[in-house]
Amino acid sequence: RREALTPARMDWIPLLRFPIEWGALALFVVGCLYWERAGFTGLGVEGAVASAMIGFIAGYDATASYAAAAGVAAAAAVLFAVATGSILLSLRTDPAIGSFAASLVSACGLGLLTRTGSHALLTEQPPPGLVRGTIFDGTYAEDLIGSPWLVAAPLLVALASWIYWRTPFGLRLRAFGETPSLRVPGASAARTRLIGVAVGSLFVVPGAALLLRQSGSSPPVALGLLALACAIAGRWAFAPALLLAAGVALLRTARPYAGASGPAAVSLEIAPFLLALLYLVFLSRRSLRLSATRQSRLDPDTL
Repeated sequence: RREALTPARMDWIPLLRFPIEWGALALFVVGCLYWERAGFTGLGVEGAVASAMIGFIAGYDATASYAAAAGVAAAAAVLFAVATGSILLSLRTDPAIGSFAASLVSACGLGLLTRTGSHALLTEQPPPGLVRGTIFDGTYAEDLIGSPWLVAAPLLVALASWIYWRTPFGLRLRAFGETPSLRVPGASAARTRLIGVAVGSLFVVPGAALLLRQSGSSPPVALGLLALACAIAGRWAFAPALLLAAGVALLRTARPYAGASGPAAVSLEIAPFLLALLYLVFLSRRSLRLSATRQSRLDPDTL
């Protein structure tokens, strides 16, 4: 569907993917912050992303409606979050091990689904989910101009930050995540934590949609882990984590320049993970986990 391209014009085209990659990773970082503050660790975000992708693919196959598929994807991500959180709370399982194990189940499900045959969402032309009828139809610019998910990404990140820092729910989430034994009249720690992971999983759905749009028949995996590395290295703060995610997104954007195979292609495939490792080695310090304390760090006496 794309028009013919000369080698000279190919030089800049892969760079158009950068806002898409960064937008998706930024939303995954948001999900990691919510999961971690809810006390379940950001490892669960990988499972939420995979669940959302499963919902998109299966939902579109069943309904042929992109809006319905988006609803199924959101429901799948929330269901994964609530089910995982409930199991971890009821069994008192280590949150890191439990969240990682649950994420592996979703990731394996996604792999099996994409190998069962052709799926309309991954192959249909023109691609579903884009605004049609503009002058950018059929060009590479339509992925930027015509994507509601990409336009909404910065607004959703701002909304997530506002909920996190400026609302009573965000205050309770941070308090209960750091001190699960905290007692607040009229508020349930377990309910607040489960709502927190559900909200965090909802924010990853647009990111999953952006990556499905770009990945073709092979949806990417482990991007939730890259986002978690950025969140850890950013000391669990929005702005530093989002800036670090830009470096990972830039390396992912550069992959087409290395060709389809060969040492250069392999190097650029693993480069984002090496960068994430460097983030953790040099920037993480003591921020690998938000440890529980007897007294919440939100208490003025401990600030």
